[in-house]
Amino acid sequence: MDVIAGIDLSLAGSPSLVMRDLAEYTTLPFLAAFDVTSTSSLTVPETPMKSTRPQKRITYIGLVKKTMPMLVDLFLRFKDSSDIYVDGTLEAILSVSKPRILS
Repeated sequence: MDVIAGIDLSLAGSPSLVMRDLAEYTTLPFLAAFDVTSTSSLTVPETPMKSTRPQKRITYIGLVKKTMPMLVDLFLRFKDSSDIYVDGTLEAILSVSKPRILS
């Protein structure tokens, strides 16, 4: 997030690119979450039986909690720029409220 905050937004097109990327980050909890098996420090021989170890779910909720305020601040800062309305940035921001789930 520090890298994104350090981007020079005075360059033409950079606010739109950053806002579209931030909008894409906010869809990660819906599209990219995955499960991993927890590992223990004890080595247990593999058995053909189903593992009873609990699984952990990797989500991107923390990233979204940092991303959403940045996205809102950037939109409010550049809302008078016609570029964000022409190049699809506004659509990307609005799609955050309804992520596209691939089937």
